[in-house]
Amino acid sequence: MQISHSAHVDTFTRENLPPRAGWPEFLFTLPELDYTQSINCAAELVDRHVLAGAGSRRCLVTDTETWTYSDLLAKSNQVARVLVEEAGLVPGNRVLLRGPNNPWLVAVWFGVLKAGGVAVTTMPLLRAGELRTPR
Repeated sequence: MQISHSAHVDTFTRENLPPRAGWPEFLFTLPELDYTQSINCAAELVDRHVLAGAGSRRCLVTDTETWTYSDLLAKSNQVARVLVEEAGLVPGNRVLLRGPNNPWLVAVWFGVLKAGGVAVTTMPLLRAGELRTPR
């Protein structure tokens, strides 16, 4: 099996995949799981619901706030725009996400994916030495 072509300019992730023998075998036999070769899961998990008319449905619920699919779509698009236009993110760049579990972390995670980045979520309590790339 050949790895499909990628829009990623930063090829670190693709070049550091485990050996092919260690890849799982996906047996998607249900028609609803018949996806194209490349897919942006943010579009599938968020945008699709808004496009289907379900934008006003609750998506994220906490003790203090509720976000709809439209809320999540707007905020994740805002994050993606800032990452690309202001931070210079190019497809394939890794983005370290370090924060509390809340709706904004979800929006940022989807925003990174929408921008073509690779979201790397960590626990907020990790220290700098634990986050450093091994050399």
